[in-house]
Amino acid sequence: MVLKMRPAVLGSLLLVAVLGGCAVLESVPVAVPVTSMDSVAGEWVAFAVDGVDEVVSPKPKLRWTGAEQVSGTGGCNAFAGRAVAGPQGLRIGPLRALGKPCLTLPGGQEDRFFQALEQTRTARLEQDQLVLVDAAGKTLARLLKAR
Repeated sequence: MVLKMRPAVLGSLLLVAVLGGCAVLESVPVAVPVTSMDSVAGEWVAFAVDGVDEVVSPKPKLRWTGAEQVSGTGGCNAFAGRAVAGPQGLRIGPLRALGKPCLTLPGGQEDRFFQALEQTRTARLEQDQLVLVDAAGKTLARLLKAR
C-alpha cells in the first residue's frame, strides 16, 4: 500500500522530526576538558570518590587559591599543594597536610580523596560537575561547585 501525502503535511512531519532531534541533542551532557584554572576557579565539594561507597560529612573540598595552587580538606585534615592545568591535562600535587592530626581510618574517605587528587591526570566539566580522571581514563572523583 502506498500512502500519498500532501506536500504541506509531509513538510510538517519533517519539521517535527528535525525539531525533535534538536531537543534530543540538547539533552546530551557535554563534557568540556579542563585546560585552565579559570574554568575551575572557586571551591568544589566531593560527592563521589573512587573506592568510597558513600561520601559522608564533613565532605572533602578542593579550592583553587592561585594560578597553580590548591587547598582544601579531606574532611578532617586541611591540605595545600600545586595544580597545573594545560592542554596535556591536569596534575594535582604533591599535597601536604596542614593542621591537626586526625583519627581517620587508613584507606578511608580522606585517604581515598587525597589519592584521587594526586592520581588525577585529566579533568572535565560535565554540566555542573568537576570530574577527575586518572591516566587510564578511570573516574577518580566527582565534585560539585560549592554554593
